Amino acid sequence: MTTDKPEEAMTFGELLALIGDQKRRLTVLENAFSSLIFCLDDRASQLLVHNLSLEAQNQNHDEQLQQHFARLAETLQKRGGGIVPETPTL
Repeated sequence: MTTDKPEEAMTFGELLALIGDQKRRLTVLENAFSSLIFCLDDRASQLLVHNLSLEAQNQNHDEQLQQHFARLAETLQKRGGGIVPETPTL
């Protein structure tokens, strides 16, 4: 099955292949996004990590999504070497 013909039934093997492909694409996007931290100045990096940390605490998100935000914030903080500010000053 392709996304061009959504009316066709998908086999289990095709579903697994699609999931695997989507996982690889997501990994590429995560790595690309994480690398962007090197393009930001210290202040912008800190604000980005802080905002992601706030999203990790957002009760409108389910627990898994909160964990993903927290993990991304932690990864960016480690890569950028930045410290999350207590409160951002603009």
